[in-house]
Amino acid sequence: MKILAIRLENLASLAGRHELDFTASPLADQGLYAITGPTGAGKSTLLDALCLALYGSTPRLRQAPVRDSQITDVGRDTLTTADARTLLRRGCASGFAEVDFVGRDGRRYRARWGVRRARDKPDGSLQKIEQSLIDLDANQLLTAQKREFDRLLPERLGLNFDQFTRAVLLAQSEFAAFLKADDNARSELLERLTDTQHYSAISRAAFQRARTARGALEAIEARLADALPVAAEVRAELEQEATAQQQALDALQTRRERLQAEGTELERQARLSADWQQAETTLQAAEAAIAAAQTERETLAQLDALAPWREPVRQRRSLAETLARREQQLADARAALERCDGERRTLGPELETASAARERTAAALRDAQPELAQARELESERARRQQQRDQQRAEQTQLTATAAEEAQRQAQLQQQMAKQAQQIEAQRQHLATLLETATAQTTAADLRAALNQTRDKAQARLDALDGLTQAWRERQRLDHEQATLQQQLTQSRERLTQLEQAGQQAKRDLTAAEQRHAQIGEQIENARAARSDAVARLRQQLREETPCPVCGATDHPYRETPPAHPGEALVASIEAQERQQLDQEAQRVADAREQHQELSVEWRSCRQTLLAAEQRQQALAPAREAAASTLDEHPLSAELSAAEQPGEWLENQREQALSERQQASERLQRLDTIERTLDPLERQRQNLALELGKRETRQALDRARLETLAASLPELEQALTRTHQALAAVLGEHASAQAWQTALEQQRQQAQQQWEARQTQWQTLENTHTRLTQQIADLAQRQQEEQTTHAELDHAWQTWRRTQPELDEARLETLLGYTEAAHRQLREACERRERERDAARVALEERRRALIEQRRLLLPDTPEAQLLDAEHAQTLSTRLAAQRERLQALEHEWQAQQQRRDDAQQQLAEDDRRRRVQQEGRASARRRRRRYSAGSGSTA
Repeated sequence: MKILAIRLENLASLAGRHELDFTASPLADQGLYAITGPTGAGKSTLLDALCLALYGSTPRLRQAPVRDSQITDVGRDTLTTADARTLLRRGCASGFAEVDFVGRDGRRYRARWGVRRARDKPDGSLQKIEQSLIDLDANQLLTAQKREFDRLLPERLGLNFDQFTRAVLLAQSEFAAFLKADDNARSELLERLTDTQHYSAISRAAFQRARTARGALEAIEARLADALPVAAEVRAELEQEATAQQQALDALQTRRERLQAEGTELERQARLSADWQQAETTLQAAEAAIAAAQTERETLAQLDALAPWREPVRQRRSLAETLARREQQLADARAALERCDGERRTLGPELETASAARERTAAALRDAQPELAQARELESERARRQQQRDQQRAEQTQLTATAAEEAQRQAQLQQQMAKQAQQIEAQRQHLATLLETATAQTTAADLRAALNQTRDKAQARLDALDGLTQAWRERQRLDHEQATLQQQLTQSRERLTQLEQAGQQAKRDLTAAEQRHAQIGEQIENARAARSDAVARLRQQLREETPCPVCGATDHPYRETPPAHPGEALVASIEAQERQQLDQEAQRVADAREQHQELSVEWRSCRQTLLAAEQRQQALAPAREAAASTLDEHPLSAELSAAEQPGEWLENQREQALSERQQASERLQRLDTIERTLDPLERQRQNLALELGKRETRQALDRARLETLAASLPELEQALTRTHQALAAVLGEHASAQAWQTALEQQRQQAQQQWEARQTQWQTLENTHTRLTQQIADLAQRQQEEQTTHAELDHAWQTWRRTQPELDEARLETLLGYTEAAHRQLREACERRERERDAARVALEERRRALIEQRRLLLPDTPEAQLLDAEHAQTLSTRLAAQRERLQALEHEWQAQQQRRDDAQQQLAEDDRRRRVQQEGRASARRRRRRYSAGSGSTA
């Protein structure tokens, strides 16, 4: 564990934010440094911040004199004296303590303790404490829960709060806590602090390893005792027996291999004979299959002869069908051409009538264009006059409505002006009343200047009183601290004198107790030596075959193991009493030493407290002189000195200044209110007067415009009537010029559409007539070509038929029904059967030659022509059966001999194994003894 940095804010006597970085200069470059300063400077606060961040408490809080006593916080809130939140500095809304450290696992962590008040205001209630633990190396928040924090931090740090405050951070008067801890607790703490717990683990492991080695050594020795090798002469007999058995096995192996070679040749002859017979059977089957497929062979020959005529026959049949269809197509085309000619003769007169109607409607449209133009002009004139009339009527109506609205709005404005005049008069009366309260001011500006001056004087007086109050309170605090330090110095000097006297007495008691303990121990040792020395020396002088000077015996069984004598129980009782007395004296020595150590620790603590108080008293003198000088130099110091009760005088003067400032501020606020109310009212009245004038001008203009409109509307109505009559005379029965234009256009379009429809029909009939004429010519030409080709194919087919008289019509239809795939499959089947027959002939000849060669090897005196006779085959079969029987008998004899040889070699191998086991066991035992010796030394 290593502390890297400490950060805190608003804790105890340290206001604001502070940080100590032990990884940066100058602290990182120093091996040892001290925290010094006067009382109240914040030395203990730094250490409290360290404990707060790590454990959420401090030694001072856990050892508060009255742990459950209540203290007042803000308002009605109370806290116990052991509450860590009491360390938050007065007048602060929040504070925290933060520590960066390296844990026992080598990783960097950050522990944080924080507290804040409600709404982040100094007068808010204290909230719950917040604690968090962060892994800095992984930048990961491990926990923000207090219960989880209390579990994780000791694991990462390696120390709990009690261990930390006993060995790492020893508070004042707490050094004795480490000394008072029992052996187990102190050992555990020291192991954690010095990181030496692994030595205990090594010691346990060494002991366990030595015990394991001792057990293994004993097992090796027991195993060696059960695995002794045979004697040398027995070993020689075993080797001779193994050699004889191996020679006998080698002779049998030679005979066995000779019989196996002969059997292999006979077996090969039998296989070759069976293969030859199988080849004959296969050849006969292949020839029979070819004979059975004679019909298929004939069909294949006919199909091969017909193959070149397949495509011509198909073309001949296709052309016959095509000629029949072509004749029908020619008849249909000639009938369609006749119908087309009839429709053309009917459509000619209709086309001429539609053309004349088209020309007539186009001429009527052209002749009506002048009258249409006149009608359009009259319609435009009528529309213009109607729009002008409608606009003037709308304007007249709007002006009439506007005049009524303006009259109503004018009345409203006059009422608003009267109401604002009343409000302005009321505000002016308030201002006159406020001016009457002033003595010399006659205007609002003068009154404002006087009130501002009065308020500034009261504020200056208030600031001076605040400075005077601060200086006076600082002087009072320093005087009170001086008195407190003086009282503490007196008490510390008296306590120091008492501790010196008590320490001297404890030292004398410890010396006396140690002396008594040494004397009693020496007396007990002398008594024990007196009880045992004489008998022990007499037994040590006894020798073998030498008479005992007491009993005369030459055998001395009690020389090494003496018996228990009747006074042994008495001696044991005396020794128990001696041990009890010695233990009591040792306890008195320990108690005296503990008391002396406690007094020494308390004396050093008291001495440090006395020195700190004296240093603080020396530091207070300049501060008191500076505070007195500051108080005397203050402008109001004379008034304060004249007051009998300075504290009450300061409060009264401050209240009086506050009252004057408040009164001036209130009158200024009233003046501001009147002016803020009066100015908008004046501006509104001016705006209303201006708007009223504008509306009166607008009403005069509107009345003049209404008179003009009333005079022009009758003339506009008469002109509109005349235009309407002229337009009706031009249009006649038509509603408008556009309707007349539309009717003429529709007549022209209808005539045009009828002519186009007739023209389209005529063109279609012309195209159809041309197409049918060309189609009839094409069909006639194709028919002639197809007839010529069919005649040629039919002549060639009949000529080929005469060369094949055996093929009648039925047979030809059957052959033509074969597809190319069926023809190909039939050919492949015939060729496959012929290939199988040829392969069977070759295989039969090869197997016959191989059998002859094998039998010539087995029957060298037999002529080659007779080697395949049945007599010789029977002879070889008999030889093979006899050879198998001899080989089987020899195999049993060989296996038995091999077992005898293996048994002999096994005995030799077992003896070799025992000899190796003995050698390895002795070597292993030597290694185990060395390890056991090393383990025993490590355990010791």
